[in-house]
Amino acid sequence: MRTKHMSCAWPHPATDRRSGFTLMELLVGMTIVITVGIVAFAFANSTITTSGFLSRRTFAQQDGRRVLEAFSLEFRKAALSAVGSYPIEAASSTSVVFYADIDRDGLVERVRYFVDGPTLKKGVLRPSGALPTYDLAAEKVKAMVPFIANPQVFRYYDSTYTGTEAPLPDPADPQKVRYVAMQLVIDENLAVPPEALVLSTTVALRNLKDNL
Repeated sequence: MRTKHMSCAWPHPATDRRSGFTLMELLVGMTIVITVGIVAFAFANSTITTSGFLSRRTFAQQDGRRVLEAFSLEFRKAALSAVGSYPIEAASSTSVVFYADIDRDGLVERVRYFVDGPTLKKGVLRPSGALPTYDLAAEKVKAMVPFIANPQVFRYYDSTYTGTEAPLPDPADPQKVRYVAMQLVIDENLAVPPEALVLSTTVALRNLKDNL
């Protein structure tokens, strides 16, 4: 009588591998995702910062040009004050005070351009009262141009000025001033490109010419 031997085949573990990520693969993947995120954030932040800087620079440049134009028109027609004071009250490298009818209303205002920290400001004072007076407490001050990098904005010249002479000593004697040069160096940060914007103008006092 023959005996039959039955064999039983058990599944081998090596033939039953399941697909999936190992711990190392997960760590590598997470590292890549985090790195990409950091780079993207840095790029977006840099873009926003640069865009904001350029916008502020553009606005400051526009403000500077408007101020130069306004100053030229106003200083050119400096005149005796409402109380008979000399057209120029004070003239230093950081500020200038003069009298002029800047709004054409028949009243001569006291006008002051001055540097306050990194900002060029303008103060306007209208005469008041039956007997006109200038109450300094009533002066209205407005910020005009930000990011001023040169505190010495003004230079003054006498009647001999032809374009090459040295300016009058600072502060200048108002009685000698016949020309004033305003220069604005505009830069939010001198240590960071691009280079500073330089705007300038030179104005002759129309009512005080004595070199003709």
